[in-house]
Amino acid sequence: MLISILVPVFNWDISRLINSLLTEIDATAPEGVVEVIVVDDASTDAALLSANSAFLSSHSRPFLRYLPAERNLGRAGVRNRLAAEAAGRFLLFLDCDVLPDSAYFIGNYLSCAEADSHDVVCGGISYRTRVLSGTEFDYHAYLGNRKEVKPAALRNREPWRHILTSNIMVRKSVFQGTSFDERFIGYGYEDIEWGVRLSKRYRILHIDNTASHLGLASKATVYQKMRASVRNYLLLRELCPEAFHASAVSKLVRLLEFVPAPFLTAADRLLKTSFLASPFNKLCFVLFQLNFAVLLAHALKRSAAGLPPQNAAAGGAP
Repeated sequence: MLISILVPVFNWDISRLINSLLTEIDATAPEGVVEVIVVDDASTDAALLSANSAFLSSHSRPFLRYLPAERNLGRAGVRNRLAAEAAGRFLLFLDCDVLPDSAYFIGNYLSCAEADSHDVVCGGISYRTRVLSGTEFDYHAYLGNRKEVKPAALRNREPWRHILTSNIMVRKSVFQGTSFDERFIGYGYEDIEWGVRLSKRYRILHIDNTASHLGLASKATVYQKMRASVRNYLLLRELCPEAFHASAVSKLVRLLEFVPAPFLTAADRLLKTSFLASPFNKLCFVLFQLNFAVLLAHALKRSAAGLPPQNAAAGGAP
């Protein structure tokens, strides 16, 4: 087996992605070269869970396996579980809410696997296809295009910085020694920390083999995810200080750490209100970044004072 395609699912209709993969595999992939493994990470939407199970049962193939998890493993844990189930020499991780942009998507990865010149191959992300068209999803599309959509030539300049687990192939032997850190709980930054570790030992290649991110979230949900990611970002800072200090937000955080806590709390409230109220995506992006820096600075001040972290996700400064 050359490639195991590994798809973690949580509360998402898997049919678009699986149909796309099966169409290409049935048409072009030689038998025994590719397998597809889907693990449902204890979805809480019973209707989607039932629909996905029925869909996969009705589209059975010898190379397609569906494994529902008994409990929620989280973003890092479920990928580690998928890798443990895989037989392929290479592991292709795809998020459940992506859709390949090319009809030769798997073929491009097969070519890389057959060339065997790199340990990690990153296809990249796009927002070319959109299935959630409401205006409440516009900011997420803007944010993704601003921060994630980069051509391979640019991504290859700093390979670790642009690793996204939504569309990435890694040699299984490499993954077995460099699995995801399950201390990252909840949303965000487990991919960057993983990328830093990979970049220190292995050959990383970025290619233009994108998949569209379909799972847009509302502006309010994107904001809450940002707040919830503070804990993971501070863990990234602890484990990979070089990655933190290379980020643009770190410079602003260093300045904000000198600001008294009450002013940071007031700034947090003002930035939150302004972000949620503004209809202008460019302005919202600036407010979003500033608010994140304020939250990080406040959390670091509390840590330096020996105080426990507060729940930023609830809407107050941490």
